[in-house]
Amino acid sequence: MDESPSVESVPTGGTTTTTPSTTTIQSLPTEVLTAIFHHLRVPDLASVRQTCRHWYEIVISNRTLMSRFVLSLRNFRIEDGCEQCRVLGGTRSTFEKVCLKTCTVAPAPVLWRTIGTQLAELSLSDCTINGQTLVGVLRCTRDNLRSLTIKSIKLDDHLIYDTPIDFRLERLHTLTIRSSFVYDALFHLFKRICPNLKAIKLTFSSYERWGEELVSFVATLRATLEAITLSYTKATGVILQQIGRIEQLRLRKVSLKSCFAIKENDILLLARLQPTIVHLNLENLFSASEQFLQALSAFLPQMKRIKLRVARITNLHRSFLANMPQLNYLKITDATQLKGNLDLSAYENPALEKLFVSAAMFSRNTLPRFFERCPNIRSLTLYQCTYENIHDLQLAFSHLKGLEYLNLQRTIDIGDSFFNRDVFDTIVMPFERIRFYPIANLRKLCYLNLSHCRDLSDQALMALQFPLLKKIDLRGLHVTEAGIASLVRDCPHLEYVLVDACKRICDQAVLYLCRDLHSLRLLNLESCKAITDQSVEHIVRHCRSLVWLNALNCPQLSEEGKARLRTVRTIRSLHV
Repeated sequence: MDESPSVESVPTGGTTTTTPSTTTIQSLPTEVLTAIFHHLRVPDLASVRQTCRHWYEIVISNRTLMSRFVLSLRNFRIEDGCEQCRVLGGTRSTFEKVCLKTCTVAPAPVLWRTIGTQLAELSLSDCTINGQTLVGVLRCTRDNLRSLTIKSIKLDDHLIYDTPIDFRLERLHTLTIRSSFVYDALFHLFKRICPNLKAIKLTFSSYERWGEELVSFVATLRATLEAITLSYTKATGVILQQIGRIEQLRLRKVSLKSCFAIKENDILLLARLQPTIVHLNLENLFSASEQFLQALSAFLPQMKRIKLRVARITNLHRSFLANMPQLNYLKITDATQLKGNLDLSAYENPALEKLFVSAAMFSRNTLPRFFERCPNIRSLTLYQCTYENIHDLQLAFSHLKGLEYLNLQRTIDIGDSFFNRDVFDTIVMPFERIRFYPIANLRKLCYLNLSHCRDLSDQALMALQFPLLKKIDLRGLHVTEAGIASLVRDCPHLEYVLVDACKRICDQAVLYLCRDLHSLRLLNLESCKAITDQSVEHIVRHCRSLVWLNALNCPQLSEEGKARLRTVRTIRSLHV
């Protein structure tokens, strides 16, 4: 940075002389330097850490800055003396996040003592590790570890019983075990070293017998445990009953997605035993009946987030929503798909901020009435929904001026005219008091998903003017470089762009994306069969912030072009 000269007045005797002085970047206050560092790209931030001790201390003492560094190792053998250990030891780097994928992890105490002092999140995915080594890794990261994820690891369980335990993970709050067989020995280990766990997440996992050790594990943590996830497991009503009856346990979040052995009565019993539950996920279970929903709302009046499937219900407001005044997130999958089945028009809840509706059919005039009564929705997903009158959806946006997230994926009823500002000129509006406010005027929108809306083309993109838009999903649309040129001009702050399976995307469209979107971080070009090595040139030359790129199934990309993409320093995740 250039030095800025200044003038300083210095009194000498009876006169005042003027001497020049300079302000250097080294003399800036720590608060100013921190603000500058927050705007740097990760490679530049890494260089800052190696500039001087003062800047190094600023970066490592700021949790937000440190959270941007992720140590990711794939297909390595981790052991003392390996090349990775020597490199990391020489740089004296510390990380808050470490992710190991398909690695063979052998004892390496020197490595973990080097990088583990600031480690807050550790993920072991598809790794081979024995029990003694796992205990050693956790011992070295015990000071600050807050989140541990174990996915599909191969573990010698019998070695855990023989390993001495002389430490505890006092700050570990979240334990995630995914796609693994959880031996009783593993539950026994975490029972001894995790006294303050707040969340247990078991997904796609199984355990010994019917889960006695799981229940015992939960009972041990009853003073601190608030959330439990058993999605895609063999959890039964017996396990829920045993967990619900644990004294002093006060659960707030429960996820039972796709636990097919669980029935309505099991959920109602859990709700009666644990009335403190405020987040409940019942996706892909039974189709909830009106009687079930009435009983559930009576047991859990403080509910804030709920996800479920509904059966043939004529009025969800009367059945259970009216009894949940604090609800701020509602996700409903319509199990019947009957015309006019899902009627939310009588529901009034100013606290509702997020709504997800899937596979529903809306009759005329229901949506405008609903959004008039729930005007504070910030996130709206209407996935694969159909409408008796698509203009009702347009009218509904007159009430959602604060909308930030909009997902209309697989909405086959919308076409290019949906985004036309003059669309109501020839339409008799059903509610005269509703002020015309089309989707194109949602000025706070940050995310837009139009993927697989098969009737959209360049005309739709040319009508979009969202100055704050950061993420857009256009998968499978018939868009060309003309639409992309208009999009990047009117939405200059885009960071995530998905145009995979857009068969008409060409090198010119990639040029517009890479050259004109200076904050582009994620780009998905999978199955864009028209792009060539010229697109590689655009990415290498113009993308300075890109960290994720997918160019799979692009037949015109040469091996030389793919090899060149691998040399881009900023890209952390590359799929070619």
